[in-house]
Amino acid sequence: MMIKSTIEKLSEPIGFEIGMSDDVVQSNLLNGFCRGLSNSMDDNKLNMQLCAIVDKLDAKTHNVLKGLVEFIEIKEK
Repeated sequence: MMIKSTIEKLSEPIGFEIGMSDDVVQSNLLNGFCRGLSNSMDDNKLNMQLCAIVDKLDAKTHNVLKGLVEFIEIKEK
């Protein structure tokens, strides 16, 4: 059994509080999270990790992330 760190135990409430914050804080959270994922594993492991993450997301998260993808696509045009 793995002992969870304080950060792991507080990840959801911290994420909720950051969700109630401003765009700078929210983008800093996402940038750090995505940079950590990208730097910690190769592409195959990253894809497997993304699949595992998506399996545990709720409907509100799906909607927000789909919206982010849409705005990313608009920004890239």
